[in-house]
Amino acid sequence: MFLSSVFEIGFLMGLLGSVHCIGMCGPLVMALPISQKSTFQKFSALTLYHAGKMVSYGILGLLFGLFGSQFPVFGFQRNISIVIGVTMLLYVLYVFVLKPKHFQLGIFNNYYNQIVKLLSRLFKSKSGISFLFIGLLNGLLPCGMIYLALSSSMATQNIWQGGLLMFFFGLGTMPALLMVAIGGQYMGFSFRKKLQSLLPVFILGMGVLLILRGLNLGIPYLSPIAGIGTQVISCHN
Repeated sequence: MFLSSVFEIGFLMGLLGSVHCIGMCGPLVMALPISQKSTFQKFSALTLYHAGKMVSYGILGLLFGLFGSQFPVFGFQRNISIVIGVTMLLYVLYVFVLKPKHFQLGIFNNYYNQIVKLLSRLFKSKSGISFLFIGLLNGLLPCGMIYLALSSSMATQNIWQGGLLMFFFGLGTMPALLMVAIGGQYMGFSFRKKLQSLLPVFILGMGVLLILRGLNLGIPYLSPIAGIGTQVISCHN
């Protein structure tokens, strides 16, 4: 898979997924103990927090990329854009159309509760480095968008590309969460609700775009011939 496509897909998934993050992670970000800090301290704390999240996502991406590399399928990686696009369409269908009832298993409840306990301790810490660990733990919280991104990193069938895709996914979530952290008090619940309602439209549109790119239909900008598949083939020359 051509590396620039890894960057683009990971970042765009994070950017679009950040609409979902506003509702899921927004309350946690707004609760970060930075209100009494100076501007520089706030910037440093938020930088550490997001660095922690990106490192956490990157490590998960490495693991899923490694896992995917153990199941090589001829021609699969060459069509990675199509695979990820189809995965996005199935995600929208399952989560937003079929709307399955939520179910919880004891082992996941315990996992979630343990992370929440650790986060509550870190929120009381006076150490600046605690924001890094808050970000690391936040990256491990259960989230549908993370599962979607991890399935894409596994589909790369490459440990480093899987890690990079998830790292850039974390980078893509930064703009919206920074906006929430700095000016969250100006974002009412109804506004956040409207943003979240647009999430399936964004994911659907990106999924269709990725499928078109992978098909190499010769449509300028939308589905150019010199796409992901051409880049991979040319690497063997």
